[in-house]
Amino acid sequence: MLDHARKGQKWITEELYKIMDVFGFRAVMFVEWGFRPADVRRTTERIKLPGLVVKEWVRTAKQEEELAREAEAAGHRESAAEFYYRAALYYGPACGVLHANTPKKLELYARLVHCYTKFTELFDEAPVKRVEIPFENGKTIPGILQTVPGNDKAPCVLVIPGMDTIKEYMPSPYHNHFRRRGIATLTIDGPGQGESNIRETWVTLDNFERAGSAAIDFLEKTPGIDAKKIGAYGWSMGSYWAPRVAAHDPRIKAVVGAMGVYQQKDTIFKHSKPAYRSNYMYMSNEYDEDKFDAMIAEMSLAPLADKIKCPTLLAMGEFDELCPLEDGEELYDMLKCPKELWVFENETHTFGGRLPDFYLFVADWLKDALDGKLKAGHAKRIDYAAR
Repeated sequence: MLDHARKGQKWITEELYKIMDVFGFRAVMFVEWGFRPADVRRTTERIKLPGLVVKEWVRTAKQEEELAREAEAAGHRESAAEFYYRAALYYGPACGVLHANTPKKLELYARLVHCYTKFTELFDEAPVKRVEIPFENGKTIPGILQTVPGNDKAPCVLVIPGMDTIKEYMPSPYHNHFRRRGIATLTIDGPGQGESNIRETWVTLDNFERAGSAAIDFLEKTPGIDAKKIGAYGWSMGSYWAPRVAAHDPRIKAVVGAMGVYQQKDTIFKHSKPAYRSNYMYMSNEYDEDKFDAMIAEMSLAPLADKIKCPTLLAMGEFDELCPLEDGEELYDMLKCPKELWVFENETHTFGGRLPDFYLFVADWLKDALDGKLKAGHAKRIDYAAR
């Protein structure tokens, strides 16, 4: 039996800091996804025990959903759209802590999908629609496509969320930094993520890159997309998957891996809070401890570094609690493509108060990269000073 001990239990201190909001986790991350600050505050203040996470986020989601129905019945289309959007977002945290397809989770996820679908039907500011991407064994990968009004040949970024985030979170249709720069986005719940879990499309060691290629196939047939300018952007565990897609599919012309989980996975799955391990076991449908450890031992980007040919950006917090800075520095050194490494001083996995700045920076970087501005030999490290 392999040792699953969490050395030093350092994760306990880190979680305490998050509860105290030392990292600004709740205030920044949720708000940038489109959560209303007042709703985050009133919901988290009601959560006094771990078991209340589902109950209280569902309470807030149902309140928003009821407001949406009232606004829709009154003919207030714009208000109804925004209330349905918030309701969909707020069902997300409730579903995210349920690491099994229980009847409760299936019921809540159905509400999430219903509310987001209603939002897309009522939102008139820009094109947003749910799509189904043909995949393997007759299954499809669910996605959200946001195109650029008036642009019949827009670059597109394939957006890949993290382990415990979902396609509905990013980018917010109300605050889409990519669309403002003339870039379309296709955000997916790939194998092991969000709605794909509900469909039992589990993640394996090699199927995420195939899902990424299936998404590119889809984009090549989508009107309004310039298929010669497709990028990929992943955060957290998506920072591992997005470069894998780029390594296996040369149609990716620029890739970003932010909030890195690049190489060894012991830090996140053995030395961090147990929920991460529990969640990935659910995502992969692998519950045997030894087989799980054998799987994560193979989850490193190091063997693929020389296969990534497009401009690549790695971005990390200096004190990332899920991925040591040294892992990012080593991967950066391995890359032979045009490359950049950004390090945010004194920040952790989610970049804290620098997150709003990062979202602007990364949209600019992808625009420049897809426009061909990063040439062979380009290599730059930027250390963003604490603010």
